[in-house]
Amino acid sequence: MANMQRLLRQVLSYIRKNPGKAQRRLHSAGETVKQRTGGRYNRHIDKATGMASRYLDKQSGRPGHGSPHNRNGGYGSGGSAPKYRP
Repeated sequence: MANMQRLLRQVLSYIRKNPGKAQRRLHSAGETVKQRTGGRYNRHIDKATGMASRYLDKQSGRPGHGSPHNRNGGYGSGGSAPKYRP
């Protein structure tokens, strides 16, 4: 278990230091899987790589939706969730 945690820390460190390379590797892996499956699962692969890409953005600290720099929680300029009105 300790080896997996160490490996995860190393991967996250690499992502933070090299966000562009990590994105390119992710895209390359997705394209390889699409080619190997003959295009049967393109929709699923695109969804998975999109979610992984958003995760990489969040881990690398790049501004955007869901990043640590987006302090208002994604609710516009007000910074708070919309009020419930029945």
